[in-house]
This record gives sequence, structure tokens and C-alpha cells, in this order.
Amino acid sequence: MRLSQIMSDLIYNRDYIPIEYLISKYKVSKRTIQSDISYLMRISTNKGFKIHVKRGKGYLLEVVNDKLFNKFLKTLNEKNVFKVKERPHQILAFLSVQNTYVSMDNIANAFQVSKTLIKHDIKKVEQISKNYNMTLEKKSHHGVRIVCSNRDLKQYMCNKYRDGNVFIKTEVDDVVMNFSDVESELINIMNTEKLNINYNELLNIIVFIKVMIYISKKETNKPNKDYEFSKSDSIEKVASAIIDIVENRYNVYFGKDDINELIDILKKNIAKQESDILFTNNLTEDIENCLKRIDKIYDSHFLKDHDLKQFLISHMILLANRYKNKISHKNSFATQLSVVYPMIFDIAIQFCDVFHKKYNIKFSFDEIGFVAMHFAAHMEKEKELKIQSYKKIGVVCTSGGGISYLIKMQLESVFSRSEVKTFSFLQQEELLSYKPDIIFTAVPISYDVNIPVIYIKEFLDDKDLYRIREIIKCDDYNPYTLINEKPTYYSYFSKEFFNIVEDDSYEHLIRNMAEDLEKKGYGKKGYADMVMEREKFVSTVYLNGVCIPHPIETDALKNAISVSILKNPFLSNGREVRIVFMICLKKEQVEIYKDITKKLCQLMREPKYLERLVSVKFFEEFIAVMKEIGGVNYEL
Repeated sequence: MRLSQIMSDLIYNRDYIPIEYLISKYKVSKRTIQSDISYLMRISTNKGFKIHVKRGKGYLLEVVNDKLFNKFLKTLNEKNVFKVKERPHQILAFLSVQNTYVSMDNIANAFQVSKTLIKHDIKKVEQISKNYNMTLEKKSHHGVRIVCSNRDLKQYMCNKYRDGNVFIKTEVDDVVMNFSDVESELINIMNTEKLNINYNELLNIIVFIKVMIYISKKETNKPNKDYEFSKSDSIEKVASAIIDIVENRYNVYFGKDDINELIDILKKNIAKQESDILFTNNLTEDIENCLKRIDKIYDSHFLKDHDLKQFLISHMILLANRYKNKISHKNSFATQLSVVYPMIFDIAIQFCDVFHKKYNIKFSFDEIGFVAMHFAAHMEKEKELKIQSYKKIGVVCTSGGGISYLIKMQLESVFSRSEVKTFSFLQQEELLSYKPDIIFTAVPISYDVNIPVIYIKEFLDDKDLYRIREIIKCDDYNPYTLINEKPTYYSYFSKEFFNIVEDDSYEHLIRNMAEDLEKKGYGKKGYADMVMEREKFVSTVYLNGVCIPHPIETDALKNAISVSILKNPFLSNGREVRIVFMICLKKEQVEIYKDITKKLCQLMREPKYLERLVSVKFFEEFIAVMKEIGGVNYEL
């Protein structure tokens, strides 16, 4: 990037660098170099350097703070490399930390693209800014700037700081340095007041205080404080102590509105520590009642699993202890679990909600993920038991000999505890006399056998064997799945539930999609309400704008996947919404549900396919692109 290269030139030349040298080296106009230098001079104050200008000689670099300067150099290239679709969001972040109007030239220099591209991006920036209650104000010969309330600016900067935005994080951290001491004092104050908080909640408070300090240092007007703290309220005592600490340490001054916002943040993230969390003597009974209800909804067998009950009892006791002692654990698999095993995660949500209401224990997203792991382990165990339940396996081949023996050996690797016996298609009576629990056949069976039948190819590969294991775990499957190269769930997509839409509210969009499925007889009565109930617990807006809303309970009348592609993507709670896959499945389709979400996870990680998918114009094109993702041959 040119800015980085110019900085390198300034670093390695101990004398003034003539502007003509830079014009010749970078093959740009004099005005462009002057704009680059102007931008570097403007930001230099907080970056640990100065650029001296001497007429007739050029530019000379002076480093005044090695630590700040090295940090700036490290992030310089990182700050200027952004994908095209990401750039408008980054421009908004860049403008949010500017004190005045910024010209198009300076924005172009900061992002190292042409002014023409920036002018095009600014139109998108205007749209994006509205999602955060911001306005982009333009002034002739001056440029653009962000106009919004202090409250909205704080909220925006806090969200982007937590997301790791390089502009906002660098700016805030450069201004609010040596914050670890404040963090330690905050923890000590909360301990003194017997307040309960987990690590993620603590981070929310820390980020808010940092942003509050940053904005206060940028303000020129001294606000009217005029706030009387309650001496009996523990939250206000914490707020008062923190205000005193940071005002003295950072030479800032907070007004009444700032203090009210801080108190609101504290109330949302910390709670009074109870002397103890006492489970009733009926904890085991409470868990059993909860499992009984879940079994009734999902036709599952959780209640019969003694190990699961013991794990859940132990987990709840340990959780209560962690909650009491303000200890929280990060679950790095929670997000993946919620996407790949949505039904299991929904079961965990329902379980946790019961105990939240009864024992007033707050379950974080990570804790729900830990509970989901216990249910997922049970489901895997149940699947293995289902495989073992097939004691006698019948295999019908076109003939005997080597092929039938090979198939027999392959199926024995899947059904290791079962008896596998092969039959020629002519041995109808022998097959019926054998009384198998399941039949795998390479030829059509015209007679009624009243047991599960799966059609296979005579040459099975490792992929086929894996698919057999997955298919027989399902309660409801298509017997022709193995000989049909197209995965079963493709039949759940249809023109009827494929739309390219305009909307700016995620809740409004998914409510309409859910009501459409319910009205047309796919989702049973109350389906739309269950979709919205699920959304209240954890957002279904995932990576790169892919959204997978679904009901809190999986129990549809008919299988369908409704798809909505946004003409103009929008933000929902800081996350982009580009394409929505609404899942409507029967309760027995848990394994196919998992296959669908695996496919969509793959889509999230494949930007080239995602870009093509959100650009399709009709249903057939959508299906064609979906089939290309990973290749049909790799799907179940």
C-alpha cells in the first residue's frame, strides 16, 4: 500500500525527501502525494511521530514515541486492505472516530482506492449509518462527517470495538491507555459490594467505560454533572467509584447523561450476589420432569438414559457453584453446536429456561452450549444403539460370488455386532425364512416384506458406507437415498418458498416467512410463534449474512425450507442479513436437519459461492449454485 511505502521512505531516509522523488517513484500526481502527506500529518499526533515540511527540500520524519509509532506501523497495512463489500462498513467506522469533516481525498488515501470508488461507497455508507441512528452530513469543500447522539455513538463504537474493528479499537486504545488498573479496581469494588458478574459481562462494562472516556476526551464542552448518587444502592456506589477513578486518571468529565448510561450498562451486566443458590431436594425430580416433557415433544428417550441424568445433575450443581463464585467458562464450540446441531441446541435452551425460571440462574450462551453437549452425547449413543438393534441383515444381490461377498464384508464393518447374510434375487423364500431386521438390495423387490428396505449399488465405496450409517439413524428416510445422487433435502426447496425480497427488519421478515409456511399447511398451528420464541433466546443470524431461523420445537406437518434473498442486505443487532433459510421439518428428520445445517455452514465458509447465491435471479439458478457448494458427491 502506498501510505506504508511512503512511511518506509521517510523512515529510511535521514534527510528531507523531495516531493518530486515521491511523484516519480509512485507515478501519481503532485496533488495525490500532498493528500497522502496531509493525511499522515493529521493522524501523526496520536501515532507517535511528526512530519516536518521544508519548502524546496521536502519531508522529514521525527519519531517522538517509539511504542505508538511501532504500533501504528504494525496496523497500517491491515487498516487499508478491505474487501469491496466490507469497505462501506469500514468507512463508517473510520468516520466515527474523526473530529471534523473528512474530504473524499483523505478517505481515498486512508483506504488506498480511487476517489471515484469512495464516492460510490459513500452512498452505501449513508444507508448503513441509518441502522445505527446516524446521519452522514455533507458540506461542500469540506467533506463528510457523522452526526448522531452521544448515546448512539457509544453504542455503535462499543459494538465495533467488541468485534475487533481496527479503526475503532486502535483509536480507543491509543487514547485510553493503561486501563488494566481501572479494571482491577472495578473488580475489587464489585467484590466489596457482593455483585455477581461473569467475564463476558465484565468485558461489556470495560468496553463501555473505555468508549465513554474516549468520547469525553474528544469533547470540547464541559457537561453539566448534577447527579446525586444513591449511597444505599450497590450499583450506583460502583458507578460513583468508577466515575471518580477515571475522571482523575484520564482528566475527563462526565455529565448526567453519561452517568445514567453507565448505570444502565452496570444494571444490565451485573446482579446482586446471592448468599447461596439452593436447589430443592427435588433437583433429580425436576430434571426428570423436564426430560419427560422434552421426550413427549420430540419422541426421544432422554428420561431412560441414567448417565445423562447423572451428568445433568452434576452439571447443575457445578453451575450453581460457578454462578455463586462469579466464574464463567468460554465454550469455543457453542456457536458451532447451535448451527450444526440446531435441534439439540434448542432442547438445551428449553432445559435451561426451565431452571432459569425455577432457580433464577442466568444461563449464558456458552453455558447453554455445555448443556447441549450432554444432550448431543446422548443422541450419538442412541444412534449407535439403533445400529446395534439390527441383529440380522439381509442383502439381495444380482448374483452370488465375489460381489456379494464383498458387500457382506463391507456391511459387517457397519453392523459389527450383527449377522449379515447375502441372497441372490432368485432366493425369495430363503430371504423371508431368514427373517432379517433390515434388507439392503441391489435389485427391485416386488413382494411385501414389512421391514425396512434400503436400495444400494453393487459397488459400495467408503462414502456409501458412511451414508448407510447416517441413513439408518433416521426414523424416516427415503429407501432410494443411496442410489439417488441428489440429497434428500433438495426436495424441501421449492419455487413456492423462494423469494427475493426487500425488508429492513429481521423480525418482520422471518415472521412473514413463518406465517406463510403455517398458512400453507407446512408448519403446524403456532409455528410462527415458535420461530419468534426461538429467536428471543439466541439470534439465528450467523456468519457472513447467512441466517437459519427455525422454531423452538421441531414438529412440522410437512418438510420445507423457505428461502429469502435480500435485494439490499441490512443489519440486525450489528450483524448483516443477506440470505435467510427458514427450516420447517418433521420431528423425525433430526439427521437430515443436521445435514442441512452442515451444508449451510459450508456456505458460510465459501464466500465465492455465497456471493453467487445472493446474486441469483430465479429458483433454478439458486438450486444449481447450491449443488456446486462442496459438490453433490460429498453430500449425504
